[in-house]
Amino acid sequence: MSARSAVLRYGPALAALLIGASLWVFHTTSFAPLASNYRSLLLQAGEMGATLDPRLAVAPLPPRVIELFHENSVAIADADRLAQSGFLATDLVRRVSETATERAITVTSSQPGAATQSATAMEVRARLELQGRYEQIVKLLDDLSREGALYRVDELLIEPLPGGRVSAELILTRRLLKRGGPAR
Repeated sequence: MSARSAVLRYGPALAALLIGASLWVFHTTSFAPLASNYRSLLLQAGEMGATLDPRLAVAPLPPRVIELFHENSVAIADADRLAQSGFLATDLVRRVSETATERAITVTSSQPGAATQSATAMEVRARLELQGRYEQIVKLLDDLSREGALYRVDELLIEPLPGGRVSAELILTRRLLKRGGPAR
């Protein structure tokens, strides 16, 4: 095989290799520094709070969620005063008792609990003893879930009574968020 036939045979592959190498050199000297600069600028903008990268953008909360948070929050300045006064615990007992009475449930005993606080929220507990039909107790829990307050059922003990009625002990917690909390 002569040198001429070898060049003709391997020439296209050699030309492609030379073109590829020259494009790689052009890319690394021209575009790689620009791309690196662009990424660092996006990072700096993100640290300042701008969301220029659509993958990093946070969707805004729906208005109903914002309203739910607002209705279930207290100002930090008022949180200590409300927790110490016992108003929140008494209000929780009142709200649950009124809803139970609307369902023809007898409230045999109620006991407001203590309020506990964290940096971002506070919780108020209450204990109620109820008597009624099982269906009424379930509907009471459904009414409370639809009320819009952030309730948590900590304990629910149900015991049968004569005549198709039940006795229920309900320990309930309401969570209130603190507005104007510390930045995270």
